[in-house]
Amino acid sequence: MEKLNFENIGDVFNKVTDTPEWEELQSKFNYCSDIFILGHGGNLAVADHASADISRLSNGTKNAQAPGSAIVATSLINDTSFDDWMVQWLQQRTVSYTEEQLDKSLVLGISSSGTSGDIIRALEHGNLKGMQIGVITSYPFKVKIPNLSEVVQGVEFYHTAEVLSLLLTYQLTQGSGKATPPIFKNKPKDLEQLNRQSGASKERKYSYPDEQVNIAIDFDGVIHKNSKGYFDGTIYDEPVKGAREALEKISSKYTIIVHTAKARHDRGFVDGKSGKQLIWEWLESNDLDQFISKVTAEKPRAVAYIDDKSIEFSSWKDVLEQVDKLD
Repeated sequence: MEKLNFENIGDVFNKVTDTPEWEELQSKFNYCSDIFILGHGGNLAVADHASADISRLSNGTKNAQAPGSAIVATSLINDTSFDDWMVQWLQQRTVSYTEEQLDKSLVLGISSSGTSGDIIRALEHGNLKGMQIGVITSYPFKVKIPNLSEVVQGVEFYHTAEVLSLLLTYQLTQGSGKATPPIFKNKPKDLEQLNRQSGASKERKYSYPDEQVNIAIDFDGVIHKNSKGYFDGTIYDEPVKGAREALEKISSKYTIIVHTAKARHDRGFVDGKSGKQLIWEWLESNDLDQFISKVTAEKPRAVAYIDDKSIEFSSWKDVLEQVDKLD
C-alpha cells in the first residue's frame, strides 16, 4: 500500500517555528485579546477548529472567531462579493471597537496558494484599521502588505498544509504560555479543583485545562474608593490606600480578576465609553493594569473573594494577612 506523502511534516514544523517570521507572529498572538482567523475550504475548517480551541485553552483570556458557518459566508458573499465578504465579516465584528481594542486584535489568514483575494483584502483592511495581521501560507504572497507577519510553510500538498496549519495554531497557544493537555487529562474528574470555594464556584466543581488559581476582587470600594456610590457610572476617585502594593504582591502568586457592576453590558455609556473601558483606562492611568487579568461584571470562580465574602475588606493590610493564610 502506498503511504501518504506528509513531506516530513515534523521537520517542517520545527523549521517553520524557528524562523524570525514565526517569532513575530507569536509575539502578536501573545499581545492580542481577539483573534480573527480566516481561510477557504479545508483551511476554513482549520480556522473554525483553531478558533474554538484557542478560546477554550486560553481560559477566557483570548476570544477567537472564524466565519465557519456557510449561512454567514453565503449571505455576506451575496450582499457584497466573494473578494469582499471577509472584510464585511470583520467590519461587523469590530465596528464598535476602540483604537485600543483594534490594536489588540489579530487578523490571521490561513492560505495554501497565497493568492486568495478575499483573505488578502481582509488583511489589508485589518492593517488599515490598526489591527495586527499575520498569515500562515504554503507559498509566499505575491502582494506585499505592510506590517504583515508572513509564515511560509514551503510544502506542496494541501493535506500537509492544512494539517500543519492546525498544528501551528496549537503552537501559538502553547507559545502563549497556555497548556495543550494530553488525552484523558482534561476530564473534570482528573483535574484539580483549583478554584473550589463557596458562592459562584458552586456552579462548576472542577477546573478547565490550564485554569489558573484566581482571586476575585471587587472594584468598588476595594480598589477604587467609589465615594459617589454605585449609581455613578464614572471612575473618578484615587485608588484605595495600599491597593497598588497589595495587587502587586497578590498577582505574583494568583490570577487577579476584578468584578464590578460598572462593567455590566446594560449600563449606559459615559462619554461614549463602556464601564469596562473606563475601568481599564483608570487602571492603566494608576499603573494597576499590569496586575489585573480580567475585568468582568460576573463573579468568577476563585479560591477567594475580596469583598463581602471569604475575605471581607477592611484594609489592604488585613487582607494581605488573610491571603497569606490561604496556603
